[in-house]
Amino acid sequence: MTIENIVINWIKSRVRSNPNFYSYEFEESIPAYGRLTEQKVHTASSYSRSFRKIRESNTLDKHGIKLTEIQHENNSKVKGWKIETL
Repeated sequence: MTIENIVINWIKSRVRSNPNFYSYEFEESIPAYGRLTEQKVHTASSYSRSFRKIRESNTLDKHGIKLTEIQHENNSKVKGWKIETL
């Protein structure tokens, strides 16, 4: 399982529970998700790089997912995304 696949699976799992997430939530939870679900240990930076590449490509479209950038209610410098299914 690649880092890209782990990130996509994490996004898919979020759409069912909480479709909004912010960069700090992603960096906190994705390493634990990868370790628990796929027994893969990667740094938050590795996952973030993969997430940026995924956002720049049409990979999520192939999975029926669209990310829309949202504003954090308390800090405009924090990036956030809303997960939507196509």
